[in-house]
Amino acid sequence: MAVWRMLGLDVQRMALNLFAAQFTNGNLGKTIGQALEKHALSPADIEIEITETIALRSDDQILTALSELRDCGINIAFDDFGTGFASLSTLARLPVTRLKIDRSFVQDLCNRPQGAAIVSAVISLGRSLNLEVTAEGIETDEQRIRLLALGCREGQGYLFGKPVTASDDCWLDRKWLPAKRASNA
Repeated sequence: MAVWRMLGLDVQRMALNLFAAQFTNGNLGKTIGQALEKHALSPADIEIEITETIALRSDDQILTALSELRDCGINIAFDDFGTGFASLSTLARLPVTRLKIDRSFVQDLCNRPQGAAIVSAVISLGRSLNLEVTAEGIETDEQRIRLLALGCREGQGYLFGKPVTASDDCWLDRKWLPAKRASNA
């Protein structure tokens, strides 16, 4: 991220997927803090993504590590939200700052009323809990427009670009903006 910024790329945050074992070693906060300091990055520059596997464990060691990261200013996203067995009480215990709507719901958004209802409910839940909401797996402009209409202002998916490695030099400059309206001129 530091190198990309030196190259002039506007990288606002980077998401890191962690495994349960990384939360149980007892020094996750220290390790991340040292990496941020070494590369002159701030805690707000990264976001830790946790899956339901980690959320469901939610033992004291994991909750303590998540709380320490959050207290340091690191954001925490609940990835693939709604696809597993986590309950709303699990969500209430976790110090998350973002819900990521799983792509399976986004795929159904334009085809099934149930898909649209679930997406709308997750967006509403996120707003009620003062959480950011990101839709995953956006592949069509119709999905993007529907998500915007439902109040989801952030998304990711092939519509915006395919995953690339850090060494790839093909960066897409697509933005998460409403579609241009046709003019009458």
